[in-house]
Amino acid sequence: MKFKKSVPSDEGRQRQAALTAFAAYPELKHVIVVDDDVDIFDTDDVLWAMTTRFQGDKSIVTIPNVMCHPLDPSNVPAFDPSILAFGGACKTIFDCTVPFALKDQFKRAQFMEISDERMKKFTTPTSKPLVL
Repeated sequence: MKFKKSVPSDEGRQRQAALTAFAAYPELKHVIVVDDDVDIFDTDDVLWAMTTRFQGDKSIVTIPNVMCHPLDPSNVPAFDPSILAFGGACKTIFDCTVPFALKDQFKRAQFMEISDERMKKFTTPTSKPLVL
């Protein structure tokens, strides 16, 4: 979910939006909230936001023992004794947004444009990918 913080009082509303998504789609188990500069259709971009703007002990909200999708095989008491009923799970909000007060410190790095001619100096037609 993409969220734009325009004023300081928007801080926290991104989590309210995620809660609304859970209300609208009860089968959801996880919601990842990112800033408006992140392409939500690009998994790499979303993971970049999670890597650079998320702290596991500060940026996560969990809602335990709520109903999720009934076809999720991990939503059974046999998987975890804390699951009280079939279909129960823990919904999670991953808040990967920048705190409004720190917005200026989280600008993306700008990369220099490189011409195709210059790029050819660094690659060869027979280059093979590195496989580990």
